[in-house]
Amino acid sequence: MVGAGVAFHLARDGARVTIIDKGDICAGMSARSDALLRMHYTFAPEAHLAWKSLRYFAHWRELAGGGSGHGECGFVRIGFAVVVGDWNTDRRRANIAMMKVLRIDTDLVDANALREMDPAINVVDVALAAYEPQSGYADPIATTHSFADDATHLGATIMPRTPDRRIQSARGESFDARCVEIAS
Repeated sequence: MVGAGVAFHLARDGARVTIIDKGDICAGMSARSDALLRMHYTFAPEAHLAWKSLRYFAHWRELAGGGSGHGECGFVRIGFAVVVGDWNTDRRRANIAMMKVLRIDTDLVDANALREMDPAINVVDVALAAYEPQSGYADPIATTHSFADDATHLGATIMPRTPDRRIQSARGESFDARCVEIAS
């Protein structure tokens, strides 16, 4: 997903892009992703980046996919909750305060409010929860293929099933690599 996303954005900005992949597009770790889109991180830059990326997924056709006519990411908004017991409430409150400064849509809810959202939730030992109503999940394979299709539509070249990853520079230097992303 990362390589296809980088390729799409570089191609959209006018760069010449070639994706060389030893397998098929999205045959690696992206295909095994749980594809959860959440903002609840303890590191502010990571939470902020996740919040910005959520907008991308929620408005996929306008911002990322769709240029080739195939682009979908399969985003489904279902909400997300991180529950904690009495021993961890101070840390959760501090984390929510940090996220509020970043203008992330999140709140603390108690066990009763969580139970009202979903009566099937077991709230025994739940002191409170951090709840994100905007969060959800996307289809990692559809997302990756959308990025790759749109990168191709914008002029990128994709070379799947190309096992040789030896790169030779204009000066004749040769490099072996597991993964290469080159922007020029």
